Amino acid sequence: MAGCVIGIDPGERWVGVARSASGSGAALPVGMIDLRSSADEGRSELRTLVGDDAVAVLVVGLPVRPDGAMDEQAMRFRALGERLAAALGAEFAGQEERGTSQGDGLPLPRGAGGKARRAGARSAKRAKRERERSHAVAATRILQRWLDERPARDVDALRARRSSAGDAG
Repeated sequence: MAGCVIGIDPGERWVGVARSASGSGAALPVGMIDLRSSADEGRSELRTLVGDDAVAVLVVGLPVRPDGAMDEQAMRFRALGERLAAALGAEFAGQEERGTSQGDGLPLPRGAGGKARRAGARSAKRAKRERERSHAVAATRILQRWLDERPARDVDALRARRSSAGDAG
């Protein structure tokens, strides 16, 4: 079992989560983690979202500056990602996140139904669902970009390396 690839979009409070199944080149949104309600930096919530699946690679969106340098926030997010990757027994991979939250021209998934409200009004539940979707969709875009920038054989090699490391330990 080689493992899946997980992508996260870290923030000061929220962490969006996406995944790509073993052998798949498609990223799908999974959910989000509220770091303020987490006692362990989101490790247990991330494990719950991933389930029992082995994780080969954790791809972390990093807010690099236009010149490619990492500021203090990017270094904090990188450190968080490295700790989460270690807790999952996964390889760490950083991915520039520029443009993933603005939409890149892709629409957010929309929920169906709901109560009739005055124009522009949203329920608290709907606002929460939209926030969750936006973070998870940003993580999906980060992960998909990472997957698209690597030939499938490179991703498979990372998965195989993690699998053989797990077999040896």
